[in-house]
Amino acid sequence: MSVGSGLRLSLIGVVVAAWSVVCGIGGGLFAVPVLHYVYRMPMRRAVATSLGLVAASTMTATISEAVHPESSLRWPVVAALVAGSLAGAQVGYRVSQRVSVRGLKALFAVLVLLVALRLYQGGTGALDGAAGATMGPWDVALVACIGFGSGFVSPLLGIGGGLVAVPSLYFGLPELGYLGARACSIAMAVVNSSRSLWLYAAAGRIEVECAIWFGLGGAAGAVAGVQLVHLPEVAPVARSMMALTLVLLSSRFAWDVLSGRRDDRED
Repeated sequence: MSVGSGLRLSLIGVVVAAWSVVCGIGGGLFAVPVLHYVYRMPMRRAVATSLGLVAASTMTATISEAVHPESSLRWPVVAALVAGSLAGAQVGYRVSQRVSVRGLKALFAVLVLLVALRLYQGGTGALDGAAGATMGPWDVALVACIGFGSGFVSPLLGIGGGLVAVPSLYFGLPELGYLGARACSIAMAVVNSSRSLWLYAAAGRIEVECAIWFGLGGAAGAVAGVQLVHLPEVAPVARSMMALTLVLLSSRFAWDVLSGRRDDRED
């Protein structure tokens, strides 16, 4: 890859990461199509290489969030999410080897669209979490279940866990607030994306140079995204941006089902 092409990929990474961090997701939903359709990378290799951006952006975003004066991170929530997601990913991977996901994508497309509409209307939670709020045993169990669901659908449907975790936390744990839900979701994605990146790298599926350029842009965009989402003018828009992202996901799943596209692409 030439320096010019790499710089262009980095600039795309800045935009993808900034949008994704504001929403609370890893960014694979946008990064994979860029690598597959724009850079003509085979789908499986595009998925693996996109993790360079996802890992870099989520790690940088979490560090930036942790040191921000108005940090929305709740570490007990993050711990429960991570524990649940790691277990869910194991189960989801095994299930994905045995079932056809076309029907599941159709169902998920409808559910995601309904959630997007609810988010756009404002939902029940606040933007900012309640200061000093504590988690009871039932809250911990709920968050662990949300993490499990996020991890479960990732290998099954090929999406990042944040697309499930953010709305689930927002509606299920209103005292966390939208900003807290997105911050904790991104922190969860650090573990999941880093683990997946390591596995794909060991299997030799990653285009290393592309991943580095994409990751550099993703890191810069993540820092910008954290600063933006804490601005009073931007925070209310973040929820609508997530709703739009879910609509795009629903449309993609609907297209997959209607076109009968196979889930496994040639490498």
